[in-house]
Amino acid sequence: MRNDHCPICDRATESLLRLRLNQKGRLPTNPEFRHCAVDNFVFLAEGCQTAYDQYYASVPNDTYHQEVSIGTARSPIAKLQSDYLVAALNGFFGIPRKVMDFGCGEACLLVELAINFPSSSFFGFDPGPAAHIASSKAKALGLNNLSIGDLKTSVERGPFDLVIASHVVEHLLEFDPLRTLNSLLAANGLLYVEVPDPLRYETCERREFLYYFDRLHVNHFTPQSLTRLAAAYDFASIKHFQYSFPYRDGGEYPALGMLLRKGRADAAVTSPNILEAVNRYIQQEKSRAGKIADQLRAFEGILVWGVGDNFFRSAGNDGPLSHLHKFALLDRRSCEIMIGNQKYNTMAPETGIRHYDWPLVVTVSEGREAISREIGELDPSRATFFL
Repeated sequence: MRNDHCPICDRATESLLRLRLNQKGRLPTNPEFRHCAVDNFVFLAEGCQTAYDQYYASVPNDTYHQEVSIGTARSPIAKLQSDYLVAALNGFFGIPRKVMDFGCGEACLLVELAINFPSSSFFGFDPGPAAHIASSKAKALGLNNLSIGDLKTSVERGPFDLVIASHVVEHLLEFDPLRTLNSLLAANGLLYVEVPDPLRYETCERREFLYYFDRLHVNHFTPQSLTRLAAAYDFASIKHFQYSFPYRDGGEYPALGMLLRKGRADAAVTSPNILEAVNRYIQQEKSRAGKIADQLRAFEGILVWGVGDNFFRSAGNDGPLSHLHKFALLDRRSCEIMIGNQKYNTMAPETGIRHYDWPLVVTVSEGREAISREIGELDPSRATFFL
């Protein structure tokens, strides 16, 4: 279980932000984010790893690759990621290599690597439903040097020259999998870790209010904190880099890549202050939300389509919906929602749109084009906002 002490150094920390979210399995409903000044690190201060493991085993991931790929088997995000990784590896694939992607999702990155380096062998593991898609994709593309298996099979195929953990470590409440990754590597083997880059949240604005803070991204690493964490599991930092990849909303998503070698090192890495960067992002978000709220207050009431995490973030922390008093909630799922002391029951979107002439605010993050088409069919003149 997480608590208010830093999961890297176990020192006392400061509270930064608390969210109020709806029930989702056994995940936290009032997640608190805290800041460790020693490690230059922001983290979720509660939650049980078992609950998170159960959640990830039951839900698909990698949806951003699907949405940007426009139905093709290869992702432009993975192509960009592969280019940066290969450049950082600097001639690594000059000889045949064995590579494992731990938490490979739909294996988008592995597909690019397997196509470009046919003499090397690539293996993928993912605990969720995406593993089946990854396996089907490898077969459809005829990639004989790429296979997807369970963790036991992956361990048996080691040791590996390179292990990849792309957008995995930011989801870990407990860091013991890093010990597993170390054991999978050959002597002097390389580990590539990629995570979101919180030092650039403010420059990569999302439509969703406070998008970068949710109960799934439980760690917000700087190069400094990631280096300190890796050192505790016998990894030495070689180099790190920042880049951005295209996201489903048309903007850029900030990523931090770090290449590490198995084995201890004394070199330290310093980074800009994460607390200052994150506070700038939060204040920027509140300022933007205030402008949207001013627009919405001009109406008698509003309809809100979607009651997921984005809705709850928007309804609190001075979000764009936090000071509105008259609205109706639309969702495909019939459910009861508590906002403060007020109870709301959702209604089907088509019912709400036909019953109320209020403007419509869409808080659903995925599938927005389909929702736009549906609104156009029901009421093409309806004023619509996307948050």
